[in-house]
Amino acid sequence: MDRRQPAGAVPRSAVGTPRVSLRAEQRDLTRNRILDGAVEVFAGKSFVGATMEDIARASGVTRATVYAHFRGKAEVIAALTDRVYQVTDGLYAELAAAPEWTRAGVRAWLERAAAGWRALSPTIRVLLAATPSAAGDDGSARDRYLAAHQRYVTLLTAEPRRWRGVPAAQARQRALMAVLQTGSFLTAWIAGGLPVETDDPLELLTDDLCHLLGPALAPRAATPSHTARPADSADSADSADSARPRLPRGPS
Repeated sequence: MDRRQPAGAVPRSAVGTPRVSLRAEQRDLTRNRILDGAVEVFAGKSFVGATMEDIARASGVTRATVYAHFRGKAEVIAALTDRVYQVTDGLYAELAAAPEWTRAGVRAWLERAAAGWRALSPTIRVLLAATPSAAGDDGSARDRYLAAHQRYVTLLTAEPRRWRGVPAAQARQRALMAVLQTGSFLTAWIAGGLPVETDDPLELLTDDLCHLLGPALAPRAATPSHTARPADSADSADSADSARPRLPRGPS
């Protein structure tokens, strides 16, 4: 029996692959839609007071669809936490990939980090307000937090050339302190709304990071010696003249 497909038919293997891809893409879109709705709900209600029905309504999907992606609110909070880590993972990977670290480069990186924190602010505020039990009581949230910071430290200390002459333990602590300083300040300032009175908060944060990462920063170009100003030259001449022994004047 001839089992050949009709002329013009697409091979089954070619049909199957796009369908799987489209299905996965649709699933991701729905999942993100639910997470966006959850941020909206948790911003207006407490974690305890919010329901999965609330999240479904805010997301524009059925409750069954929400449960198809998340078994409960704790899983929603965990997924929102992962959203934050995805952004910070990318930021620290970007900093680690820079050919060299300079003060200007650190400042530019902080500008991009601040932009990322601003985009994540609604999610971060929800996570800050969530009760400790929101992320589960099995220690998984703590484990994810520690694992994320270990990843960032590993990224920032992976290039031995940067940290030449610095003990490995010191390099790791400097990197960890830089990560903690960055995250805690941007979270308190941008997401938490803590007032900062300086004109340029990122400038001081740049100073701090450059101090912590100092041994790994590219050396500055040698500053050319400045030509002495005329007044300075005159002062120097006067000093030299006063130090020169004076001969007694002859008779006039």
